[in-house]
Amino acid sequence: MADFEDIDVQMAGLGIEEEENEGFVLEGDIEEGANRYQLCLVGRLLTEKNVNVRAFKSKIADVWKPTMGINIKELDNGIFLFQFFHKEDMQWVMKGGPWSFDNIMMILEPIGMGENPTKVKLWSLKIWIQIHDLPMGLMMESIGKQLGNFFGVY
Repeated sequence: MADFEDIDVQMAGLGIEEEENEGFVLEGDIEEGANRYQLCLVGRLLTEKNVNVRAFKSKIADVWKPTMGINIKELDNGIFLFQFFHKEDMQWVMKGGPWSFDNIMMILEPIGMGENPTKVKLWSLKIWIQIHDLPMGLMMESIGKQLGNFFGVY
């Protein structure tokens, strides 16, 4: 049986040699795994009431009609992951909004590289505002920006 003093002496003699002190290098196709949400959007409906998830998935897939299909998964209560299989399908959805379901607005955001989809901030919605009866003298870009900032962020 080893003596505690013998173990302490042996442990004190342990060290890392120069060739063992190299950095860790990942092998394989790292970018593919790190960016697995590249063709995904995360979204939520702006409501606190319960939504028929099956009807929502069916209706969104029917309205968007992605050429290569879509996979919709509920990540959390009211938070959805939309996985596309073609870049143009995802871009069409992002440019075609704002989207709604059952008169409930939906916020959609892309997922950044390495970002957790449940942590994506879904707080803002890009919308167009139409103002009627604006006097001709106020129809300028600077006035438009001020009005946009009055309602939100231009």
